[in-house]
Amino acid sequence: MPNTTDDMAACRRINLGDIVSRGARRHKNKVALIMGERRMTYGELDEAANRLARGMLRSGLPEGAHIAVLARNSIEFMVLYFACGKAGFVICPANPEQPDRDLVYILNHAEVSAVFIDQGKTEQMSRLVRDVPSAQQVYVLCSDGASKFPTLGDLSSGMEATDPELAVGDRDIAMVMYTSGTTSEPKGAMLSHINVMTGAVNNAFAGEVHERTIATAILPLFHCGQLSISSGTLLRGGTVVIMDGFDAKLLLSSIERDRITWVFALPAMYRQLLAEPRLSSTSTSSLEFCLYAMTPMDQSTLLRAIEILQVRFALTSGQTEAYPPTVVFTPEYQLTKSGSYWGRATPLTDVAIMDDDGKLVQSGEVGEIVYRGPMILEGYLKDPEATKKAFAGGWFHSGDLGRYDEDGLLIFVDRKKDIIKTGGESVSSVKVESCLLAHPHVSFAAAVGVSHARWGEAVVVAVTSAI
Repeated sequence: MPNTTDDMAACRRINLGDIVSRGARRHKNKVALIMGERRMTYGELDEAANRLARGMLRSGLPEGAHIAVLARNSIEFMVLYFACGKAGFVICPANPEQPDRDLVYILNHAEVSAVFIDQGKTEQMSRLVRDVPSAQQVYVLCSDGASKFPTLGDLSSGMEATDPELAVGDRDIAMVMYTSGTTSEPKGAMLSHINVMTGAVNNAFAGEVHERTIATAILPLFHCGQLSISSGTLLRGGTVVIMDGFDAKLLLSSIERDRITWVFALPAMYRQLLAEPRLSSTSTSSLEFCLYAMTPMDQSTLLRAIEILQVRFALTSGQTEAYPPTVVFTPEYQLTKSGSYWGRATPLTDVAIMDDDGKLVQSGEVGEIVYRGPMILEGYLKDPEATKKAFAGGWFHSGDLGRYDEDGLLIFVDRKKDIIKTGGESVSSVKVESCLLAHPHVSFAAAVGVSHARWGEAVVVAVTSAI
């Protein structure tokens, strides 16, 4: 096998920052990001990311430093994301609304060198960083006046607008995202540049994204799904409309004003959109494609959405460790297949079903959903045992149970740990929830197993009325 030289590695460069570098070369003056009345072109986005990357490198941060971003959606969030890639830093996005204890754990576990926050979090962060010895500096993403901490603008001021052109390997870590910890502390999923770029490509394919796409960023950018979708849109040369959370009225206004073609939202958000009185008087003729995730959409909502909005709907699924998406339930099956369908693997993903003995099973049999492909994480930060277990048998183990139907479509059964054992039977919490959600007066349902003297576990549900 021939040796790989530094020049060869440079020729094969895969860096998430190149999404905007190449976008700027292809269509410099095209709008890349919209937020409210603000517009940022590809050329402006690339230059902003370059200046910030250079400013961060000059600030004295160590090579490959871990950079936390605890912030809501903003244009500055995206600038920081691409700047970290260009500078070879590892971005660590996390939910800023988590309890202080969880935030301190993440910041310490990741050994972050710098923390970027929203202006409203300065007092909280002043307290938290006292317990994070590695944190050298706190920065505010954007400020409308005097700030207790230096800002992103301060870092970028006076810096050249050209790419620093650092040598960054495709398997170098680009991002650490923390998974939810229900029975233990959250794990840090280490994602390389090739992982996140694969996710962007997969999203462009699965979502039928093209250069004319004008897509929403409603869900939090600190979650892998929205960040990957936004990256895929920019990779294809589309435009991303950033919103700070979901508001049905604001979304409708933006659809009409910005001519949005592509929406990514949760089923509950689509229900709110359909119930918004302004829908009937708002032009939604620009819409072409709507994506939903996290949970199946009940058939009544889906039928109404397709009829009223006149667009193609699809569901996508994935998880942090298998940088999303991994599967997509495409538009042609939306009204012909009902239940917890996840659909087929995306073009760069293999998906199979494995039994407890590590053997791949046949269609129709229930087992653990396993993945392989270039989007699979590099490993868990500081957790070799969890990494080894997750990769057992040459497939990534999702912890989800599923099966394939007769047409080769993947059906999600439940989380392995969420199966309720009651009276000797295995009951899927997801199945119980799906049955409840089929009722027109139920908008939310959750099923859990609780200890029971006779049955071992009893099925207990919580529901929210749609009335």
